Amino acid sequence: MKKKVKILHTADWHLGLVSWRSRREVDRGEEQKEALEQLTEVAEKEKVDLIIHAGDLFHNPHRPDKKTIQLAVDTILHLIEIAPFVWVMGNHDWYAMEVLQKVFPPRVYIIRDYTPREIEDVPVTVFPLPYVSLPRLLGDYRGEEIQDQARELLRRRMERWEGSFRPDRWNILVAHVTIEELVHYAEVSYHREVFLKKADIPSAFNYGALGHLHTFSFLPAPCPLYYPSSLVVDSFERVGKEGSFLLVKLEEGEKSKVEPYFLSGAHLWNWEVKGEKSIEEIYEEISQNMEGKRNYIRLRLREDFYTPALANKLKEMEGENWQVVTVEIIPREKKAVEEDSLPVNEDSIPQLFSRYCQEQGLSEEVVKLFYRYYQEAGEVSETP
Repeated sequence: MKKKVKILHTADWHLGLVSWRSRREVDRGEEQKEALEQLTEVAEKEKVDLIIHAGDLFHNPHRPDKKTIQLAVDTILHLIEIAPFVWVMGNHDWYAMEVLQKVFPPRVYIIRDYTPREIEDVPVTVFPLPYVSLPRLLGDYRGEEIQDQARELLRRRMERWEGSFRPDRWNILVAHVTIEELVHYAEVSYHREVFLKKADIPSAFNYGALGHLHTFSFLPAPCPLYYPSSLVVDSFERVGKEGSFLLVKLEEGEKSKVEPYFLSGAHLWNWEVKGEKSIEEIYEEISQNMEGKRNYIRLRLREDFYTPALANKLKEMEGENWQVVTVEIIPREKKAVEEDSLPVNEDSIPQLFSRYCQEQGLSEEVVKLFYRYYQEAGEVSETP
């Protein structure tokens, strides 16, 4: 009979992150520090038995700065006063992360291989799946079946793990990986990383602690598979989302109980300037609608109202609790396009592209832009 355990599952801290480097740089360090303080408070209050980090603790894989390393070390040293800490390597993690093992006591498990670990004094065995790039796994192989080859290698590895499963311990998969059924962001690449299908994962796992997707999501089968989001929201593709970590309770004979804790350190906004307005009017309109401590804005300006002088002023705009970090110009439309749907035939190329964008999580604006250029090229017949 397994003893019940309480686990804090987190991932994608990306310590050292600087957002919008090519536009208006914002150091996210203070936000991350505040989020880690909240995470530590919950770990203490809930008296968790184990803390699992599913990869990308650092953002810079080559040389994190001293301030970032110090924040990581201080946080982990504080957390291991509460419970053992397991950290499985992600694609952004510092390549020399094992160096930190010299700083920490044995209660910190820094893992970049596939060897299962029985956690001391906790009835948990961790089965680690660090981030795997396709080139690293398959060398120079470039066949059309590259994903199938990679998935088969990892599937066989996980099958071998099943011989290490013990009925008196909680068997937990910790992976920095993309589950194909949960792909919903544009940065992933079928030519760069391995995509697992949920059917590849043994159902005998009691829980899957995943990292990599930066958005809270889950699959209930073949075993409970969960992604927390990153500590801070780092992309305008995730407007309206919040950072999060998960509190997981496992008890014999009961379904796993997973409670997300959302972190509202900052909000991201898409803000469109509607009509011709002065700088003062835009400033006042934004200021009246911003709440909370921090707000980052992607300001969208129609081409009809664009001038270089106005755009430069908008890029520098900020208020007491908000700032514009990028300005996007909305192209002038030569032909009206319906807001909710595109006037294309069921089997047309634009319709196929629209479906592709939906599957990949691309915005409707990408679809409209493609349709407009396609139409201008004279390859679309007029719809009656």
